Parts: sequence; C-alpha cells; structure tokens
Amino acid sequence: MKGLKFQTRLILGFSTILLFSFIIGIIAFIEIKTISKNTESIYHHPLTVSNSVRDINISINAIHRSMKDVVLAKNIEELYESILLVNKHDRQVYASFKIVKERFLGDKEVVNDAYSAYRDWEKIRNEVILLKKGGHNERAADITRGRGAFQVNLLFEKTKILTDFAQSKADEFYHNTIESEEKSITILISSISLILLISLVTAVWLSKSISRPIHNFIEEISTIFTNQDDLIDNIQNKSEQEILGITSKKLRSGYQKLNDFNKELDQKIEQRTSELKEAKEKAEESEQLKSAFLANMSHEIRTPLNSILGFSEFLKKDNLPKEKKELYLNMIDNGGQRLLTIISDIVDISKIESNQFSLSYEITMLNEILDNLERQFTIVTNKKGIELKTVKSLDDYSSFISTDVTRLSQVISNLLENSIKFTEKGTIEFGYKVNNNKLLFHVRDSGIGIPKEFHYLIFERFRQTDTQESKLHTGTGLGLSIARGIVELFGGDIWVESEEGTGACFYFEIPHLPTASSQVDKKIKTDEFFLHTKGKTILVVEDEPSNYIYIRDLLSEFNYNIIHAKNGQDAVDIINTKIDIDLILMDIKMPVMNGLQATREIRKTNKKVPVIAQTAYAMLEDKRQALNAGCNDYLAKPITFKAFSEIIQKHLSHTN
Repeated sequence: MKGLKFQTRLILGFSTILLFSFIIGIIAFIEIKTISKNTESIYHHPLTVSNSVRDINISINAIHRSMKDVVLAKNIEELYESILLVNKHDRQVYASFKIVKERFLGDKEVVNDAYSAYRDWEKIRNEVILLKKGGHNERAADITRGRGAFQVNLLFEKTKILTDFAQSKADEFYHNTIESEEKSITILISSISLILLISLVTAVWLSKSISRPIHNFIEEISTIFTNQDDLIDNIQNKSEQEILGITSKKLRSGYQKLNDFNKELDQKIEQRTSELKEAKEKAEESEQLKSAFLANMSHEIRTPLNSILGFSEFLKKDNLPKEKKELYLNMIDNGGQRLLTIISDIVDISKIESNQFSLSYEITMLNEILDNLERQFTIVTNKKGIELKTVKSLDDYSSFISTDVTRLSQVISNLLENSIKFTEKGTIEFGYKVNNNKLLFHVRDSGIGIPKEFHYLIFERFRQTDTQESKLHTGTGLGLSIARGIVELFGGDIWVESEEGTGACFYFEIPHLPTASSQVDKKIKTDEFFLHTKGKTILVVEDEPSNYIYIRDLLSEFNYNIIHAKNGQDAVDIINTKIDIDLILMDIKMPVMNGLQATREIRKTNKKVPVIAQTAYAMLEDKRQALNAGCNDYLAKPITFKAFSEIIQKHLSHTN
C-alpha cells in the first residue's frame, strides 16, 4: 500500500465503499421485509376501537349490576357505596367512548347514536337513584327492570355495529399492507441499482478531482527543487507519498519558530497556573468552611433529635407522674421547635442562594410587630437577667406600613437571637426611626462585641464555625446571612458597629412605605372580625392517618362535622354525590389523584366551596400552583393551632 499512488488508493477506497453500499442495500432489503411484518400490527389498530367497545360493554354490565344494588340497598351506606361504583364505571364508559370517537374511521353518527343511547340510560339511572333516595323503592325497581333493562339491550345492539365495522376496517388495512409491501420491494430494488451506478460514477470523478491537485502540488515541489541537484534524483520516479516525505525536510526550519512560540506559551501557562492555584486555595477555604458547617449542622440536628427521641421513650412508661410527663412534653416541644428553626434556616438560605426567595407585602402595624417580638423574647431575656427595651418613633396609627410581616420579623428576630446569644448581662435595645423616607432599625446589646477585623465576615455563610469563640454557642451560623439576604431583597442595607468588649449595634435600613388612612381603617376593621362557627361540615382529604388524626383533633375544638377522604378521587366522588360541604382541607401529595387535580375537578361543578391546601411543600411556587388550581388559601406544614384556627374561621365566616 505504501508504494501506491493516491489515485490508485482512492479507486480502491471507493470500490470498498461501493461494496459496503451493496451490503447496506442487502441489509435495507432485509429491514424492509421486517418493516412489512411490523406494519401488520396496523391490523390491530381498529382493535383499539373493538377493545374500547368491549370495555364499554363490560362497564355497562357493571353499572347494570350496581343499579340493582342501588335498588336493593338496605341503608344509606350501601346506597352511597353502590352509587360510587356506578360513578366509577360511568367514568370508564366516557373514557372508552372518547377513544372510540377519536379512532373510529366510519360514520361518526354511528358512534353518536350509541353515545346518545348511553346518555338516555344515564337519565334513567339518575331517575332511579333519586327515587331510591326519596324512599320510592318499588318505583325504582320497576324502572330498573323495565326501561332500564330495555335501554341496556339497545346499547348492546348499537355497540355491536361499532365492533363489526372495526373488524371490517382491520381486514381492509391488512390487504393494503400486503400491497404496500410488494410496491416497497420493487422500489427498493430500483433504488439500490441506481445508488450503485451513481456511487461508481462518483468514485471515478472524485478520484480524478482529488488526484489532479495533488499532481499539481508535486510539480510545484519539483520546480522548487530544480536548483538543488542533490534532491532532483530523489524525487524522480517516486510516488506522491515518497515525494512528500522528502519535501517534509524543508519544514524543519519552521520548527524553530514553533519552539519560540512554545516558550512564550509556557510563560503564559505558568502565569495562568499561578492564578488557578490562588483560586484553588480560595475554593479549599470555602470547602473547609462548608465541612465545618456540616459538622455543626450534624451536631445541631442530633441534639434536639436526641431530646425528642429520648423523652418520647420515657413517655411510653406506665404510671408516669404527671409532673414528669409535663416536663418531658415540654422538652419534646422545645426540641421540635429548635429542629424546625434549623430546618427553616437551611431552607431560607437555599432559597436565597437560588433566587427563589420573594416577599409578600401586606398592610400591618409596625409597632405591633415590635410589641409581639418584645413579648416573645422577654421570656428568654428575663431568664438570663437581661433588660429588653423597645424604641418606637411613631404612634400606633401612624405606624401602619406595607411590608412582608413574616420576613421583617425574621430579620429582627435573627438579630435579637444573635444579641441574646452573646450577651450575658446588661441590656438589649431594639427599635426604629424614620430617616429620609426610610426605616432605620437597630438592635443594640452590651455583649462581648465583635473585633473590627471580623466585621466583613459576620454576614457570610458558614462563618459561625470559623472562630473558636463561636463554638461555645449553639446555632446554625446562618441567622445573620439570612438577615442580610432578606434586607437586600427589601432593597435595603445592613451593617454593624462594634468593638471587642463594648457590645454591638446592628443596623438595617429599608424603604418606608406608609399606608393611606382609608386602607388603615379597612385593615383595622378586617382584623377585628372573626366568627367562630359550629355545626359546619368539613371534608378532610388526607392519605396519611397520623396527619388526619392531628387535623381531626384540631377541628374537634370547634365542634365541626368531619368527613374523611383518603385521596383526591374519593373527594371528587363525595362532592359529586351532592353532600353539603362547607369547607375542604386538601392535601396536595396523594395517591390515585393528587390535590391539585382533585381541586380542578371539583371546581368544574362547585365554584363556591372554600378549598384550603395543606401540604409539606413550602416553596412560593407551590403556593402559586395551589391557588392557580382553584384553592382559596394555603397552609404549609407543620401547621400550628393558631394559624390553623384563624384560617378555618376566616373562610367559614363567609359561608354563613
């Protein structure tokens, strides 16, 4: 092969291509035979209609039997159980009719005729159910045996027409497939012959078109070597490859230039390596901080879990004194609250990092936020002997603003918790003042203070575990980082003024959005209106038994009637039975049919009943999806008694 010229090699190469093309043609021929066999499956396409009609007949039989059970029902439970079965098979009939309408290739009037016959039977069934509910048992039985039985026989006759037509169409498809196979084989043979001819012509043409410029190149090389007698003899009567091998020696002079370029490139690589090394060191530092954070998280999570699991074991003991039982329950509650705080911090920092954190503005009294925080933290500060002070620069009526109450409270709470953690005695003061259309908040303590060289670090993630002193205190180390993220989301700024041993003062500034007087009056009137209702019927849609028991016990405080549905489909069926429901508590993640799908189905027939989504999904997008599906409100788990009772009373008050 080494002594062959390029033209000869190209001819051999294209000959090989032709051979492979022929082999591919044979393979394609075999494949088209396989395709023809596969097309026989088209024969089964009309069977989809036949199968659907068969499913319709099966469901009609099942409904007919269930209607007999409706007539023979001895009590309301048996009646509703039979009605649910009728509804279940009724949905299957409509689903099968939908397939028949889409796939039937004949006169659509035949399908519509059968469909109309079924709808006529449905009216008869509804009449029987209404008579049965009204106590007219004999009349209901007569209709079932008379008009109902006649309509069932009529339905079977009409569905037989659909089955016969589908079978006829299947035979027609099969014969058409055989004809297509014969035509495809003829076309394939002609195509292979044409491809072989074209490939041969192309091979010859390409061979000449490629070899011609190569020969021109060799002639130019020969011209260059004309004045070099020691090389002329070497290129005469040589193959193209040999001539190119000889002339490659002339390229060596270019190697020196390439070496010079490589040296310059090495210098640039060395510089870049130094930059990458510096970046690597920073990345390793970040990784060490994350590892320390994870180790601290493991400790922080295991500590309350140990308390919860340990005291839970104690509660299993018989004859446990009431005092110890109350103590253990308090310890379990404290551990649960601490664990929830840790999880909330992790979720919040994740949402901040992924830009999924958003604010929900509402009208509220700023002074009330501070009063609530003062009551909340006074218990802790009193235990440590710390005096807690509040500074408010506006009166109550003037302090109404538009803000995200939860997130503003979270920022102040995080700063207060930080001050309490590092203050052993003295005072902690927090409050606000209005400064150039902005609200300037402060949290000042008399604690251990922060050295100035650490001011730039304290708002960074994972830095809680970065100093030896911080290891003496519990916490995730995310509080200040979360506070900064929320303040920046408000469009504000946060900073600290402190020196070691002199306490610390944290400031943050956000836009001041005062509320008009009319809106304030409306808000006050709304907040004062809560109606405690009794005797209402609430449908609880929940698949987890423990969650249902918890919700049931919460509702028992209000003396409500409770109906339990274990999945979304059961809830839809209950609503369709026309039972009076005043409110629905809808779980989102459930088997058979989830809460969003169930809510959409309920809204097709009932636009008024309040639907409250209650789920473990806590992201803003999950709330938006629930509201878009038709829910009126949203509760994120774990559900507190206060939030639960307020939202229930809020929506039931509008149903009176």
